[in-house]
Amino acid sequence: MKWLDSKEAGSVVYVSFGSLANLKKEKMEELAWGLNNSNYHFLWVIKESEKEKLPINFFEEISEKGLVVSWCSQLQVLAHKAVGCFVTHCGWNSILEALSLGVPMVAVPQWADQTTNANTLLHCQNSCR
Repeated sequence: MKWLDSKEAGSVVYVSFGSLANLKKEKMEELAWGLNNSNYHFLWVIKESEKEKLPINFFEEISEKGLVVSWCSQLQVLAHKAVGCFVTHCGWNSILEALSLGVPMVAVPQWADQTTNANTLLHCQNSCR
């Protein structure tokens, strides 16, 4: 939370794919460089067992821009003023938390009902304008 407290309102991309998703190494690398090359700070939750999939020197590259943790209180993070976007796997709990706090989402569904959840979000977004 101290790290988030040091960031401006809406300046942080929060990334979490839940506790069950296992991204392929190629996806992890692409996401890592995409986040690093963006103009935003980021907080990325990655299970310890998945960190080996990150590019070599990634932690050195992001020292000023990003923070990688193995766990955080998602509800507290989403409620923080610094968070401006949530990159999510579209698990039901994640969607409900982000919606209830008004945090915009980027949907990256992985399996099970997540694609349906992402499509429902898109439909609601287009219908509710």
